[in-house]
Amino acid sequence: MLCELYLSAPYATCYDNEGDDEGGRDDDSRTDDTAQTDDQAAGEDRQGGDRGAQSAGQRTFTQEELNKFLADDRRKHQKKYETLEASYQQLLENQSLSKEERKKLEESLENLRAQYRTKEQQAAHERKKLEEEYQERLGEVEKRAELWQNRYTDSTIERSLQDAAVAHESFSPSQIITLLKPQTKMVEKTGEKGKGLGEYEPMVDFADIDLETGAPLMTRRTPEEAVKRMKELPHLYGNLFKSGVVSGIGGNSSTGNLAPGANGQIDVRKLSPTQYREIREKNPELLGLKPKRGR
Repeated sequence: MLCELYLSAPYATCYDNEGDDEGGRDDDSRTDDTAQTDDQAAGEDRQGGDRGAQSAGQRTFTQEELNKFLADDRRKHQKKYETLEASYQQLLENQSLSKEERKKLEESLENLRAQYRTKEQQAAHERKKLEEEYQERLGEVEKRAELWQNRYTDSTIERSLQDAAVAHESFSPSQIITLLKPQTKMVEKTGEKGKGLGEYEPMVDFADIDLETGAPLMTRRTPEEAVKRMKELPHLYGNLFKSGVVSGIGGNSSTGNLAPGANGQIDVRKLSPTQYREIREKNPELLGLKPKRGR
């Protein structure tokens, strides 16, 4: 019995080892084969990728083709932009739009245009917009300045004419203002050499007459001088001043019924000797006579 067990142990051991050796060799063989297959597959993939890259690298575009692609893309976007812009402009032509609706459409149109402008175009647009805003504000300032200048001019002229009319005893200063204001303007004062002094005063372009020849004469006078000259021409303006009233004729009224007449003179047939002497002394023009040289 012992002899059999002794003899069987090496046999079993030998059998097991032989099986293990064979199994080990099989596994190692399979592992080596699998690794070799994977390496081959990877190599083929790399070769395939290289061939694909080489194939893709062989397809290149010329500059002309690239320019064509870019031009086509620009035309496509330009057409889309023009269509949208035309739509906004058509909507803005609607007169029934409210102020808010019109403002929103204008803002949307401006945003659309800004998207399709180049940097240079956008800069030029912004510069133009700033210039327009500046001109608009400048126009408003100039209008306000002109308004206040006109008010100051009118006030100064009217005041100077009124003061002159009151100083020379006009019946109605407003009549003097009405007659002389259209011919009155602000004129800059000048120095000895004719250089402007930067100060302005009202001056009247007065339609005068030459007493020697009776010819019309245009003169430039201050308001006070112009009103004084009007008073010296009673056959034209005598009814505007209190001194033009002839005592005893029409009682406290102007010489309107007697002078000026059809020829700008008083009808002497209606005067008493005393009245004639008084008028001849004070207002010889009413009688058709020339004033004394000393007057």
